[in-house]
Amino acid sequence: MSVFHNWLLEKAEHNSFLYVKRLSANDTGATGGHQVGLYIPSGIVEKMFPSINHTRELNPSLFLNAHVSSHECPDSQARAIYYNNRAFDGTRNEKRITRWGRGSPLQNPENTGALTILAFALDENAEDCTGVDIWVCVNPDEEDVIESAMGEVLPGTYLFGPAHEIVGGLSLQHGAVSGKYTLPDAWKQQFPSGSEIIQYAADHFARNSDDPDEQLIDRRRVEYDIFLLVEELHVLDIIRKGFGSVDEFVAMANSVSNRRKSRAGKSLELHLEHLFIEHGLRHFATQAVTEGNKKPDFLFPSSGAYHDATYPEENLRMLAVKTTCKDRWRQILNEANRIRQVHLFTLQEGVSIAQHREMQDAGVKLVVPSSLHKKYPEAIRDELMTLGGFIAELTGLYADLS
Repeated sequence: MSVFHNWLLEKAEHNSFLYVKRLSANDTGATGGHQVGLYIPSGIVEKMFPSINHTRELNPSLFLNAHVSSHECPDSQARAIYYNNRAFDGTRNEKRITRWGRGSPLQNPENTGALTILAFALDENAEDCTGVDIWVCVNPDEEDVIESAMGEVLPGTYLFGPAHEIVGGLSLQHGAVSGKYTLPDAWKQQFPSGSEIIQYAADHFARNSDDPDEQLIDRRRVEYDIFLLVEELHVLDIIRKGFGSVDEFVAMANSVSNRRKSRAGKSLELHLEHLFIEHGLRHFATQAVTEGNKKPDFLFPSSGAYHDATYPEENLRMLAVKTTCKDRWRQILNEANRIRQVHLFTLQEGVSIAQHREMQDAGVKLVVPSSLHKKYPEAIRDELMTLGGFIAELTGLYADLS
């Protein structure tokens, strides 16, 4: 068992409260702004730091001991602060933890996008939490451990709650979406495919928009809500009834984990495929085989064109799809040797300037939903491509194809 596994089990066995999120560029300072520090939701402040959750004074704060278990760095006295000047004729109303100390991985721009866990120690005899233990995942394997148990942690979202509920292996995220959606009766008997859920979300619950960037963000949120609700319908009653043996529990946990992994691995690609077709981009191939049996996510305009030596290389395109690109973007290199500049679609909330420069040098062009561009350093925003821009460029490029 890895050090990370042991750390998680220790937190689950003790009275800890977990906050799980992916670090944004604003969190790590990659945007170069002045609001450096980790954003924390109001629910955590109410639970962990009730003494600063007020507007009786300007910017109330407190200090807590911060230890990082995932990296070698000194402990620090971090500061939890409620920036509340909106109540004093200002504009700011947010809660953050700052002053992580020199060398903290939370303040390293290269960790933008990394899955991060803050374990707050609960003390029934103290009004406020006085300590936090931190793990910043250093590789995709560590991230997979968390997401197998709790489902995909999307950039811009977060989870928090008692550690034993989150790390338990069958922690359904139920309750939040119940009642918002009416589902087909057939789905109560058989779990629908990812494509069925995506189409249903687009047809019945998505906002009325013609912008593919807005459509993707909204539809993916709705699709994930519906997935969780269907999961609840199929699993929650079984969990409530209990298990006759450990083997039964493990089998159910594995089933839930595998379904979540399958959805996380295909959801974003399916959304893009639906939007391409909806917006007139019909010349593409999915999982086409290239050199060395590689299978890029999307190849344009077709597999046949790619393997036709007479087809102009400057008209070929490849789009790789990664929810987060930290530590994963290099996987897409050499997936299509005829294409010198490849495109990478991601939902990650920012990259560092150094990492973006490395991507550019390797021939990678980022495609990012327009609403996320402000999450990137200002110096590289003009280099980003929107989903709408990508679709428009390719529909124009292949307009003459039958």
